Amino acid sequence: MGDFILGLQALWQIWGNGSAAQPLREVLTATEPAEPKAAAAVPPPAAPRRSEALSLLAVLQREARLVDFLQESVSGYTDAQIGAAVRGVHADCAAALERMFALEPLRSENEGAQISVPAGFDSAQFRLVGNVTGGGPFRGTLSHPGWKATKCELPEWTGREDSALVVAPAEVEVK
Repeated sequence: MGDFILGLQALWQIWGNGSAAQPLREVLTATEPAEPKAAAAVPPPAAPRRSEALSLLAVLQREARLVDFLQESVSGYTDAQIGAAVRGVHADCAAALERMFALEPLRSENEGAQISVPAGFDSAQFRLVGNVTGGGPFRGTLSHPGWKATKCELPEWTGREDSALVVAPAEVEVK
């Protein structure tokens, strides 16, 4: 209500005194005011995040039932039953890994071959075991060639944030 009264007082002043109207006339006849500054763009909400490790585990569960296999106690099964179950899990996991990573051996030599490891080697490419002394170069027997991925194509997760830790949904058969 106070603003209304103030406005009436200003109007009364303008009617009664022509010189008081001049500042108002200048304001009203001035060029259009500059556009107000646009508010800073609000970034869209961040997409929910999920660990790539969980995405990989979810693929291995969905395509090969790996988690089901590993979480189930095998003590009540015969070796033959376990072997039969492993065949399917093995084949399906191998296919998923090949599709997503196209794995290949890091070293081309056969296991058992003698190889040299240079001084200052990259510990991501070589793990020395046994009698390791000094700073290299080292000579030893290749006990495992290692693996490297030639691509990494994990599926992009688009689920909700509250489901980011879900590896496999509960399955419900509706009848």
